[in-house]
Amino acid sequence: MIWQNRTRRYKNTDVPQQIFDNIVRQAIGHGLVDGKRLYSDSTHLKANANKNRYENIEITQTPQSYLKELDEAVAADREVHGKKPLKDKDEPPEPPTKNIKSSTTDPESGFMHRDGKPKGFFYLDHRTVDGKNNIITDVHVTPGNVNDVDPYIERLKIQIDKFGFDVEAVGLDAGYNVANICRELHEMQINAAMGYRRGVQQNGKYGKYKFAYIKEWDVYICPERNYLEYVTTGRDGYREYSVKNERCKSCPRRGECLSAKQVRKSLRRHVWEEYKDICYAFTKTDEGREIYARRKETVERSFADSKELHGLRYCRMRGRNKVSEQCLLTAAAQNIKKIATLLSRGCSSFFSGLPFLRYRLYPKLACA
Repeated sequence: MIWQNRTRRYKNTDVPQQIFDNIVRQAIGHGLVDGKRLYSDSTHLKANANKNRYENIEITQTPQSYLKELDEAVAADREVHGKKPLKDKDEPPEPPTKNIKSSTTDPESGFMHRDGKPKGFFYLDHRTVDGKNNIITDVHVTPGNVNDVDPYIERLKIQIDKFGFDVEAVGLDAGYNVANICRELHEMQINAAMGYRRGVQQNGKYGKYKFAYIKEWDVYICPERNYLEYVTTGRDGYREYSVKNERCKSCPRRGECLSAKQVRKSLRRHVWEEYKDICYAFTKTDEGREIYARRKETVERSFADSKELHGLRYCRMRGRNKVSEQCLLTAAAQNIKKIATLLSRGCSSFFSGLPFLRYRLYPKLACA
Protein backbone atom coordinates (compact mmCIF):
# COMPACT_ATOMS: atom_id res chain seq x y z
CA MET A 1 0.00 0.00 0.00
CA ILE A 2 2.80 2.40 0.89
CA TRP A 3 4.64 1.48 -2.29
CA GLN A 4 1.57 2.06 -4.45
CA ASN A 5 0.91 5.44 -2.81
CA ARG A 6 4.47 6.47 -3.55
CA THR A 7 4.44 5.41 -7.18
CA ARG A 8 0.89 6.52 -8.03
CA ARG A 9 -0.76 8.89 -5.61
CA TYR A 10 2.28 10.90 -4.56
CA LYS A 11 4.27 10.75 -7.80
CA ASN A 12 5.64 14.15 -8.91
CA THR A 13 4.47 15.83 -5.70
CA ASP A 14 6.32 17.47 -2.82
CA VAL A 15 4.81 15.12 -0.21
CA PRO A 16 8.26 13.86 0.97
CA GLN A 17 9.35 17.48 1.49
CA GLN A 18 6.13 18.21 3.40
CA ILE A 19 6.67 15.18 5.63
CA PHE A 20 10.22 16.24 6.36
CA ASP A 21 9.30 19.88 7.05
CA ASN A 22 6.39 18.88 9.31
CA ILE A 23 8.65 16.75 11.48
CA VAL A 24 11.19 19.59 11.74
CA ARG A 25 8.42 21.99 12.78
CA GLN A 26 7.27 19.57 15.48
CA ALA A 27 10.85 19.35 16.75
CA ILE A 28 10.98 23.15 16.86
CA GLY A 29 7.67 23.21 18.75
CA HIS A 30 9.13 20.92 21.41
CA GLY A 31 12.21 23.10 21.83
CA LEU A 32 14.54 20.52 20.32
CA VAL A 33 15.74 22.91 17.58
CA ASP A 34 16.77 26.52 18.13
CA GLY A 35 18.40 27.42 14.78
CA LYS A 36 21.29 29.25 16.46
CA ARG A 37 24.15 27.11 15.18
CA LEU A 38 23.85 25.19 11.93
CA TYR A 39 26.29 22.66 10.48
CA SER A 40 26.30 21.87 6.75
CA ASP A 41 28.15 19.44 4.52
CA SER A 42 27.53 17.08 1.63
CA THR A 43 28.03 13.38 1.03
CA HIS A 44 27.99 11.34 -2.16
CA LEU A 45 25.50 8.60 -3.01
CA LYS A 46 26.39 6.12 -5.73
CA ALA A 47 23.89 6.52 -8.54
CA ASN A 48 22.02 3.48 -9.82
CA ALA A 49 24.07 3.62 -13.03
CA ASN A 50 27.04 1.91 -14.64
CA LYS A 51 30.05 4.25 -14.67
CA ASN A 52 31.22 2.79 -17.98
CA ARG A 53 28.01 3.57 -19.86
CA TYR A 54 28.05 7.23 -20.78
CA GLU A 55 28.21 9.70 -23.62
CA ASN A 56 30.11 12.95 -23.93
CA ILE A 57 27.78 15.93 -24.31
CA GLU A 58 28.13 19.71 -24.48
CA ILE A 59 26.22 21.68 -21.86
CA THR A 60 25.76 25.41 -21.43
CA GLN A 61 27.59 26.86 -18.43
CA THR A 62 25.48 28.95 -16.07
CA PRO A 63 27.31 32.05 -14.81
CA GLN A 64 27.59 32.56 -11.06
CA SER A 65 24.89 34.80 -9.61
CA TYR A 66 27.40 37.11 -7.92
CA LEU A 67 29.38 38.06 -11.05
CA LYS A 68 27.72 41.47 -11.35
CA GLU A 69 28.64 42.31 -7.75
CA LEU A 70 32.17 41.07 -8.39
CA ASP A 71 32.51 43.33 -11.46
CA GLU A 72 31.40 46.29 -9.34
CA ALA A 73 33.90 45.38 -6.60
CA VAL A 74 36.72 45.13 -9.17
CA ALA A 75 35.83 48.52 -10.67
CA ALA A 76 35.75 50.14 -7.21
CA ASP A 77 39.07 48.53 -6.24
CA ARG A 78 40.80 49.73 -9.39
CA GLU A 79 39.46 53.24 -8.80
CA VAL A 80 40.81 53.26 -5.22
CA HIS A 81 44.23 52.23 -6.53
CA GLY A 82 44.20 54.83 -9.29
CA LYS A 83 43.87 52.33 -12.13
CA LYS A 84 41.86 52.88 -15.28
CA PRO A 85 38.54 51.05 -15.57
CA LEU A 86 38.64 47.77 -17.43
CA LYS A 87 37.15 47.73 -20.88
CA ASP A 88 33.67 46.28 -21.13
CA LYS A 89 33.72 42.59 -21.81
CA ASP A 90 32.74 41.53 -25.29
CA GLU A 91 29.73 39.33 -24.77
CA PRO A 92 30.14 36.04 -26.64
CA PRO A 93 27.52 35.40 -29.32
CA GLU A 94 26.54 32.23 -27.45
CA PRO A 95 26.90 31.22 -23.77
CA PRO A 96 30.07 29.23 -23.01
CA THR A 97 29.79 25.46 -22.99
CA LYS A 98 31.78 22.57 -21.58
CA ASN A 99 32.05 18.87 -22.33
CA ILE A 100 30.91 16.44 -19.62
CA LYS A 101 30.19 12.75 -19.22
CA SER A 102 26.47 11.98 -19.10
CA SER A 103 25.20 8.61 -17.93
CA THR A 104 23.01 6.80 -20.44
CA THR A 105 21.35 4.97 -17.53
CA ASP A 106 20.60 7.93 -15.26
CA PRO A 107 21.25 11.18 -17.15
CA GLU A 108 20.35 13.31 -14.11
CA SER A 109 23.29 12.01 -12.09
CA GLY A 110 26.70 13.64 -12.36
CA PHE A 111 30.17 12.22 -12.98
CA MET A 112 32.24 12.89 -9.87
CA HIS A 113 36.00 13.17 -10.10
CA ARG A 114 37.52 14.47 -6.84
CA ASP A 115 40.75 13.78 -5.02
CA GLY A 116 40.24 11.07 -2.43
CA LYS A 117 36.76 10.22 -3.73
CA PRO A 118 35.59 7.35 -5.97
CA LYS A 119 35.08 8.08 -9.64
CA GLY A 120 31.74 7.45 -11.24
CA PHE A 121 28.18 8.70 -11.40
CA PHE A 122 26.90 10.04 -8.09
CA TYR A 123 24.40 12.33 -6.44
CA LEU A 124 25.26 14.70 -3.60
CA ASP A 125 23.13 15.00 -0.48
CA HIS A 126 23.66 18.53 0.88
CA ARG A 127 22.52 18.44 4.49
CA THR A 128 22.19 20.90 7.37
CA VAL A 129 21.75 19.91 11.02
CA ASP A 130 20.95 22.01 14.06
CA GLY A 131 23.66 22.15 16.70
CA LYS A 132 21.34 21.81 19.70
CA ASN A 133 20.25 18.18 19.26
CA ASN A 134 21.54 17.21 15.82
CA ILE A 135 18.09 17.42 14.19
CA ILE A 136 18.35 17.56 10.38
CA THR A 137 16.82 20.83 9.15
CA ASP A 138 17.50 20.74 5.41
CA VAL A 139 18.15 18.19 2.67
CA HIS A 140 18.98 19.15 -0.91
CA VAL A 141 20.08 16.77 -3.67
CA THR A 142 22.23 17.73 -6.66
CA PRO A 143 24.18 15.78 -9.30
CA GLY A 144 27.60 14.61 -8.19
CA ASN A 145 29.47 17.14 -10.35
CA VAL A 146 28.01 20.20 -8.56
CA ASN A 147 30.33 22.15 -6.27
CA ASP A 148 29.35 22.11 -2.60
CA VAL A 149 29.37 25.90 -2.36
CA ASP A 150 26.92 26.51 -5.23
CA PRO A 151 23.63 25.81 -3.38
CA TYR A 152 24.81 26.69 0.14
CA ILE A 153 23.70 30.30 0.61
CA GLU A 154 20.36 29.71 -1.09
CA ARG A 155 19.61 26.69 1.13
CA LEU A 156 20.60 28.64 4.24
CA LYS A 157 18.21 31.46 3.33
CA ILE A 158 15.43 28.95 2.62
CA GLN A 159 15.77 27.55 6.15
CA ILE A 160 15.74 31.01 7.69
CA ASP A 161 12.59 31.95 5.78
CA LYS A 162 10.84 28.61 6.27
CA PHE A 163 11.51 28.02 9.98
CA GLY A 164 12.27 31.53 11.21
CA PHE A 165 15.78 30.66 12.37
CA ASP A 166 17.91 33.39 13.96
CA VAL A 167 21.27 31.94 12.93
CA GLU A 168 24.25 33.18 14.91
CA ALA A 169 27.00 30.89 13.62
CA VAL A 170 27.65 28.08 11.15
CA GLY A 171 30.20 25.28 11.08
CA LEU A 172 31.64 24.32 7.70
CA ASP A 173 34.58 22.40 6.32
CA ALA A 174 37.36 23.91 4.22
CA GLY A 175 35.48 23.30 0.97
CA TYR A 176 33.15 26.19 1.80
CA ASN A 177 35.97 28.59 2.60
CA VAL A 178 35.68 30.74 -0.52
CA ALA A 179 35.50 34.51 -0.74
CA ASN A 180 31.88 34.80 -1.84
CA ILE A 181 30.52 32.48 0.87
CA CYS A 182 32.43 34.41 3.54
CA ARG A 183 31.13 37.71 2.16
CA GLU A 184 27.51 36.53 2.06
CA LEU A 185 27.70 35.22 5.63
CA HIS A 186 29.24 38.47 6.84
CA GLU A 187 26.44 40.48 5.24
CA MET A 188 23.91 38.19 6.92
CA GLN A 189 25.70 38.87 10.24
CA ILE A 190 26.49 35.19 10.73
CA ASN A 191 29.80 34.05 12.19
CA ALA A 192 31.47 31.15 10.38
CA ALA A 193 33.85 28.57 11.83
CA MET A 194 35.53 27.04 8.79
CA GLY A 195 38.36 24.77 7.91
CA TYR A 196 41.37 26.45 6.33
CA ARG A 197 43.48 25.46 3.36
CA ARG A 198 46.96 26.85 2.93
CA GLY A 199 46.67 26.87 -0.83
CA VAL A 200 48.60 25.13 -3.57
CA GLN A 201 52.35 25.47 -3.87
CA GLN A 202 55.27 23.38 -5.04
CA ASN A 203 56.70 20.93 -2.55
CA GLY A 204 59.40 22.61 -0.50
CA LYS A 205 58.41 26.12 -1.63
CA TYR A 206 56.95 28.89 0.48
CA GLY A 207 53.18 29.12 0.41
CA LYS A 208 51.13 32.27 0.68
CA TYR A 209 50.71 31.72 4.41
CA LYS A 210 54.39 32.59 4.87
CA PHE A 211 53.69 36.17 3.75
CA ALA A 212 51.97 38.60 6.11
CA TYR A 213 49.45 41.07 4.71
CA ILE A 214 49.58 44.61 6.15
CA LYS A 215 46.20 46.15 5.49
CA GLU A 216 47.18 49.74 6.36
CA TRP A 217 49.93 49.73 3.74
CA ASP A 218 48.22 47.33 1.32
CA VAL A 219 51.36 45.24 0.96
CA TYR A 220 52.58 41.73 1.69
CA ILE A 221 55.84 41.26 3.55
CA CYS A 222 58.03 38.21 3.04
CA PRO A 223 60.11 36.33 5.69
CA GLU A 224 63.14 38.40 4.58
CA ARG A 225 61.26 41.66 5.28
CA ASN A 226 60.85 42.54 1.63
CA TYR A 227 57.61 44.14 0.39
CA LEU A 228 55.30 42.81 -2.30
CA GLU A 229 53.45 45.88 -3.57
CA TYR A 230 50.17 46.24 -5.42
CA VAL A 231 50.37 45.93 -9.20
CA THR A 232 46.84 45.64 -10.60
CA THR A 233 43.37 44.13 -10.11
CA GLY A 234 42.22 41.62 -12.72
CA ARG A 235 38.77 40.98 -14.07
CA ASP A 236 38.60 37.73 -12.11
CA GLY A 237 38.60 39.70 -8.86
CA TYR A 238 42.20 39.14 -7.79
CA ARG A 239 44.74 41.82 -6.93
CA GLU A 240 48.31 41.10 -7.92
CA TYR A 241 51.22 41.91 -5.60
CA SER A 242 54.84 41.68 -6.65
CA VAL A 243 58.34 42.58 -5.53
CA LYS A 244 59.31 45.73 -7.44
CA ASN A 245 63.03 45.82 -6.65
CA GLU A 246 65.86 43.38 -7.39
CA ARG A 247 66.18 41.90 -3.91
CA CYS A 248 64.80 38.52 -5.00
CA LYS A 249 67.94 37.94 -7.09
CA SER A 250 70.21 37.99 -4.05
CA CYS A 251 67.75 36.62 -1.50
CA PRO A 252 69.28 33.84 0.66
CA ARG A 253 65.93 32.00 0.62
CA ARG A 254 65.42 32.24 -3.12
CA GLY A 255 65.54 28.46 -3.54
CA GLU A 256 62.80 28.00 -0.94
CA CYS A 257 60.59 30.74 -2.36
CA LEU A 258 60.88 30.86 -6.16
CA SER A 259 60.74 28.24 -8.88
CA ALA A 260 63.52 27.98 -11.45
CA LYS A 261 61.55 30.10 -13.95
CA GLN A 262 60.53 32.86 -11.54
CA VAL A 263 62.49 36.09 -11.40
CA ARG A 264 60.61 37.69 -8.51
CA LYS A 265 57.90 36.71 -6.10
CA SER A 266 54.27 37.59 -6.78
CA LEU A 267 51.04 36.80 -4.93
CA ARG A 268 47.33 37.25 -5.54
CA ARG A 269 44.64 38.45 -3.14
CA HIS A 270 40.90 38.45 -3.81
CA VAL A 271 39.03 41.74 -3.45
CA TRP A 272 36.75 39.94 -0.95
CA GLU A 273 39.54 38.16 0.89
CA GLU A 274 39.08 40.36 3.96
CA TYR A 275 35.87 38.41 4.62
CA LYS A 276 37.87 35.18 4.62
CA ASP A 277 40.21 36.79 7.15
CA ILE A 278 37.21 37.61 9.37
CA CYS A 279 36.05 33.97 9.26
CA TYR A 280 39.58 32.77 9.97
CA ALA A 281 39.87 35.10 12.97
CA PHE A 282 36.54 33.86 14.37
CA THR A 283 37.54 30.22 13.87
CA LYS A 284 40.62 30.85 16.02
CA THR A 285 38.55 32.14 18.96
CA ASP A 286 37.43 29.78 21.75
CA GLU A 287 33.86 29.86 20.44
CA GLY A 288 34.99 29.23 16.87
CA ARG A 289 37.17 26.29 17.90
CA GLU A 290 34.27 24.78 19.83
CA ILE A 291 31.87 25.17 16.89
CA TYR A 292 34.29 23.70 14.36
CA ALA A 293 35.21 20.79 16.63
CA ARG A 294 31.54 19.77 16.85
CA ARG A 295 31.27 19.12 13.11
CA LYS A 296 32.26 15.50 13.63
CA GLU A 297 29.56 15.11 16.30
CA THR A 298 26.81 16.73 14.24
CA VAL A 299 26.64 16.67 10.45
CA GLU A 300 29.36 14.04 9.99
CA ARG A 301 27.70 11.74 12.49
CA SER A 302 24.34 12.34 10.83
CA PHE A 303 25.74 11.17 7.50
CA ALA A 304 27.39 8.17 9.16
CA ASP A 305 24.04 7.10 10.65
CA SER A 306 22.36 7.52 7.26
CA LYS A 307 24.85 5.25 5.57
CA GLU A 308 25.38 2.65 8.28
CA LEU A 309 21.80 2.34 9.55
CA HIS A 310 19.61 3.50 6.67
CA GLY A 311 21.40 2.32 3.51
CA LEU A 312 22.05 5.78 2.09
CA ARG A 313 25.31 4.77 0.43
CA TYR A 314 23.44 3.87 -2.76
CA CYS A 315 20.56 5.34 -4.71
CA ARG A 316 17.67 2.87 -4.81
CA MET A 317 16.02 4.61 -7.76
CA ARG A 318 16.97 6.77 -10.71
CA GLY A 319 16.35 10.43 -11.33
CA ARG A 320 16.94 13.41 -9.08
CA ASN A 321 13.35 13.60 -7.81
CA LYS A 322 13.33 9.98 -6.69
CA VAL A 323 16.78 10.29 -5.09
CA SER A 324 15.57 13.42 -3.28
CA GLU A 325 12.61 11.40 -2.02
CA GLN A 326 14.98 8.74 -0.66
CA CYS A 327 17.17 11.33 1.07
CA LEU A 328 14.24 13.30 2.52
CA LEU A 329 12.48 10.25 3.93
CA THR A 330 15.75 8.89 5.31
CA ALA A 331 16.37 12.20 7.06
CA ALA A 332 12.76 12.23 8.31
CA ALA A 333 13.22 8.74 9.78
CA GLN A 334 16.42 9.84 11.49
CA ASN A 335 14.68 12.88 12.94
CA ILE A 336 11.76 10.78 14.24
CA LYS A 337 14.18 8.42 15.98
CA LYS A 338 16.10 11.33 17.43
CA ILE A 339 12.95 13.07 18.65
CA ALA A 340 11.66 9.82 20.18
CA THR A 341 14.92 9.36 22.03
CA LEU A 342 14.92 12.93 23.34
CA LEU A 343 11.29 12.75 24.47
CA SER A 344 11.48 9.21 25.88
CA ARG A 345 11.90 10.44 29.45
CA GLY A 346 8.26 11.45 29.68
CA CYS A 347 4.89 11.55 27.98
CA SER A 348 4.59 14.14 25.21
CA SER A 349 1.80 15.38 23.02
CA PHE A 350 4.21 14.94 20.10
CA PHE A 351 3.02 11.34 19.68
CA SER A 352 -0.65 12.29 19.71
CA GLY A 353 -0.31 13.37 16.09
CA LEU A 354 1.47 10.14 15.13
CA PRO A 355 -0.68 7.31 16.56
CA PHE A 356 0.98 4.60 14.48
CA LEU A 357 4.40 5.56 15.80
CA ARG A 358 3.00 6.04 19.28
CA TYR A 359 1.32 2.65 19.74
CA ARG A 360 3.19 0.38 17.33
CA LEU A 361 6.79 1.53 17.09
CA TYR A 362 7.18 3.07 20.54
CA PRO A 363 4.57 1.40 22.85
CA LYS A 364 6.62 2.19 25.95
CA LEU A 365 6.34 5.90 25.21
CA ALA A 366 2.54 5.91 24.92
CA CYS A 367 0.75 7.85 27.60
CA ALA A 368 -1.20 5.90 30.16
